[in-house]
Amino acid sequence: MKLLSILLTILLCLSAIIGDYVVFRSKYSESQVFRAFSDSSVHAIIGLISGMLFFTYDIGLTTQARIYNVIFCTILSSLIDIDHFIAARSFKLKDATNLKQRGIFHCTTFWLLITILLIIYTYITKKLNIYIITYMTIIAYTSHHIRDGNRRGLWLYPIGETSPINKHVYVLLICILPRLYAYLYVYFKRQQLLLSIAKKTY
Repeated sequence: MKLLSILLTILLCLSAIIGDYVVFRSKYSESQVFRAFSDSSVHAIIGLISGMLFFTYDIGLTTQARIYNVIFCTILSSLIDIDHFIAARSFKLKDATNLKQRGIFHCTTFWLLITILLIIYTYITKKLNIYIITYMTIIAYTSHHIRDGNRRGLWLYPIGETSPINKHVYVLLICILPRLYAYLYVYFKRQQLLLSIAKKTY
C-alpha cells in the first residue's frame, strides 16, 4: 500500500501539471468546447486519483465499497462545473463559459455548510456510509476549488474572493490533502468509537 500511495501521489501531481498544460496551453486551447470538456475531465481524473489515494490508507472497507465511493468522488469532482449552465440559465456552452460571476457550486462556503450538515447527520445516525461519503464530498470539492483557485482564488461568501493560489501550493495541496483526510477519517472514527464504548460502560 505504501508503494501504491507514492505512485498515486506522483500520478496526481503529474495529472494536475500536465492537465493544466493541455487545457490552457496546448494548440487546442483556443477552442471553448475543448477547454470545457478537457477541464472537466482533468477535474474528474484528479478526483479519481485522490479518491484512490484516500483508500490506500487502511480504513477497513470492502473493495466494492471503495470502488463505489471512488466513482462517486470522480463524478462529483467533475459535476461541480454543471453550475455554469445553472448560473447562465442556458444549455449553450457559449453562455456557460462567458459568465461574469461563479455558480453556487464554486462557492467554498456552500460546500463547507454541506460538510457540516453531513457530519452532524453522521454523528446523530452513526451511519458509516454517510461518514465516508462526507469525506468523498470533501475531496471532490476541495480538489476542484483548489485547482480553480490557482487562476481565480477561492470564493468564500460573504467574505469575498481570495487571491489566486500559487501554482506550487496548489499542486502540493492536491497531493497531500487526500492522505490528510484519510488520517482524519480514521482518527475521528476511532474517537467516536471510544466515546460510544465509554457511554455503554457508564
